[in-house]
Amino acid sequence: MTRTLKFRIYTIFAALAVLGAFSSCEKEKELNSNISTVKELYYPEVGRYFKLQPATNAVVNFEWSAARAEDGSLVMYEVAFDTIGGDFKRPVYTVASNGNGVQNSLSLSHKVLNSIASKAGIQPATSGSLQWTVIASKGLNEKRADSTRTIVIERPSGFTEIPANVFITGDATEGGTDLSKATAMKLGADGIFEIFTHLKAGTFHFADRNSGTPVTYSVQGTRLQEGGENQQAAAKLYRIRLDFANAAAEMIEITDAGVFASAYNKVIGKLSYAGNGTWTAQNIPIAYYDFGSWKDDRFKFQFSTADAGGTAGTMYYGSVNQSNSTPPDANTPEAYYRIVPVDNSQWDYTYKYPGGADGKAGDFTLKLNAQGEYSYQLTVH
Repeated sequence: MTRTLKFRIYTIFAALAVLGAFSSCEKEKELNSNISTVKELYYPEVGRYFKLQPATNAVVNFEWSAARAEDGSLVMYEVAFDTIGGDFKRPVYTVASNGNGVQNSLSLSHKVLNSIASKAGIQPATSGSLQWTVIASKGLNEKRADSTRTIVIERPSGFTEIPANVFITGDATEGGTDLSKATAMKLGADGIFEIFTHLKAGTFHFADRNSGTPVTYSVQGTRLQEGGENQQAAAKLYRIRLDFANAAAEMIEITDAGVFASAYNKVIGKLSYAGNGTWTAQNIPIAYYDFGSWKDDRFKFQFSTADAGGTAGTMYYGSVNQSNSTPPDANTPEAYYRIVPVDNSQWDYTYKYPGGADGKAGDFTLKLNAQGEYSYQLTVH
């Protein structure tokens, strides 16, 4: 064998050896899943007390020190919750940290925490303790933090799971017994479902969907409960509110509705219920109040009510703005016509008639249903 051939063979074996060594190093590096534990839990503090408000956007923030991977790669985190005395071998709940598990922090909503407390056996309207810790992982290697912490949870008296939708159905309702025609309730910013509706003599209940086999609810006095049926004795108009977070219910009868003119300090035209949370009126006379040097053109809407005990009351609905300085015109945004509950002040949270409406008549439509934002329309002629 010539020297050149021997050199070539040696070179090939050397190259293969180097490649083998490199591949071995890469494999060893790839398989290195060694990580440290989480050394410290920062927040919440030991024994921190939380009064849960599941219907809000409130969150509880958890923070801890970072674990380290020997190869410098990312470490993943889960926060685990268990009952007091539990060993976290079967935690009642685990959840990945922020950033899909890569951040050493977690923002957990009150709604989820309320569900965790329920799984841990803490009953509604009571307080109880949970313990939590952090599990760091890389590949199949998991390490629990060096410590655990407890938090104290006060649960509201309401339901653990708040439905995404609520409908009213039954032979007393506007949609009748056909579940697919059940009328939707509107979810407010405070987490309370609301509907303005007409009930006739018959039965009704509430459902979390208008198809299939829904979870149903009924009103018992001022309480909201799962299951059951309500009996309506006579035809009446109502504003119904269901607060699932606190298992509370309110049914206010609406006995009258009208357009309230601020300067006259009274209702100057009645509104008639037209179904599906809508009131209408045609040809209401529009007359600005003449103060001599100027005329006032402000108005809002007034509802006469009666509570469950028959006590009379008044509700006002008006503008989101405390003051509207100019009359609406063709360029006025839709938000101007939005309607919200307002106080009983004579002048505040009122609207203005369109320019040139004085001495004319107006057709009003008031929409208070789940099809969109509560709003009104006014056509002057």
